[in-house]
Amino acid sequence: MAMIPPIDYATASQEIRAEHDRELSLRGRMTNMKRILLNSPAAHRIYAEWFTLRDLLKPTLDDRAIWLLSMAISETMRAEVPVTFFRRALMDGGLDPEAIEPTTDETLLI
Repeated sequence: MAMIPPIDYATASQEIRAEHDRELSLRGRMTNMKRILLNSPAAHRIYAEWFTLRDLLKPTLDDRAIWLLSMAISETMRAEVPVTFFRRALMDGGLDPEAIEPTTDETLLI
C-alpha cells in the first residue's frame, strides 16, 4: 500500500510553510495527519474548515452537541478518521461514546 509522507518543513514550498505556520498560530499544534494533508494546502484548508464550523456553532451549541452532530455526519459518510477524532473528543470530555443518551435537542441534531 502506498503511503503519503508528511511534509518536511525545511524543504517544503513557501505555500506549504505558510499554511503550516497558519495552522500552528491558529490551533497551537501540528499532528502527523495535518503534516500529511499539507502536501496539498487546499486539502488541509478543507479539513480545517471543521474548526470554522465549530466556532460558528459555539454560541448556540455546547461542545458535546457539536461533537455528536459531527460524529453523526462522519458516521453517515463512513469517514473513519473523523469518527475516531470525534469519539476521542467525547472521551477527552469525560464521555463514553457507547453510553451517551442524547438530549431531546441533540436527538434533533443527529
